[in-house]
Amino acid sequence: MPKTLHSGVTIRPVAPADLPLTADWQCRFLRDGLFPRLGHRFVSHWHATFLEAPWGVAFIAEAQGPGGPVPLGFLLGSSDQLRHVDDVLQWHRTRLGLHGVLALARRPRLCLGFLRTRGRSYLRRLFKRPATAAADAGTMPALLPRIAVITALVVDPASRHHGIGGQLVNHFLARAAEAGAPLAELVTKTGPGGAGRFYERLGWTPVHEHTTKDGETAKTYRFRLTPGTPGFDHPLVQEFPE
Repeated sequence: MPKTLHSGVTIRPVAPADLPLTADWQCRFLRDGLFPRLGHRFVSHWHATFLEAPWGVAFIAEAQGPGGPVPLGFLLGSSDQLRHVDDVLQWHRTRLGLHGVLALARRPRLCLGFLRTRGRSYLRRLFKRPATAAADAGTMPALLPRIAVITALVVDPASRHHGIGGQLVNHFLARAAEAGAPLAELVTKTGPGGAGRFYERLGWTPVHEHTTKDGETAKTYRFRLTPGTPGFDHPLVQEFPE
């Protein structure tokens, strides 16, 4: 159900008809990582998996304009990142893999960079047993922290500095808490192009800094949803897949 917040902003689930817009905004305004550089078509198929997966979270914020609803921003994430990634790989790996190969074939320089920085890890991920299968069998419970993850947050530049991003984040945290996640995480670049100060103002805590496969410095932020929840030594890998 749509939820109307202050300032006339309504937050509702992303619908299939919204995917061309969310893909366009991500490719233009949030190009971190590999997937946005694969183009609108691939990103649209990737975003669709958040609508179809049981642990996927996808919201869009909008306001009523003279001609109808005006989109302001969107958020994608998961209420349980490890299970979400395993579910997407189980049900969508063929479709995403095909569109990824086609996108790389049209971008030779990007393809070479992919093979150098990510090719081996992607192959391992595609063929290894899902982590959740072993944990659900009772053999690896310690490897399965239930952590909600914000994968992408984009606000239209014309709508920034009006609290839209904060409303989307708070809506996500409420949804993650309802789903039983004790912690939430996200990754953002450090420096001028990152959003670290924005998340710190919302109460997120930096816990880990690392160098991405593209050679940029990024920082993991964490938000504790359940008071007294013990922390984990190593943050989850956020990029799906890294």
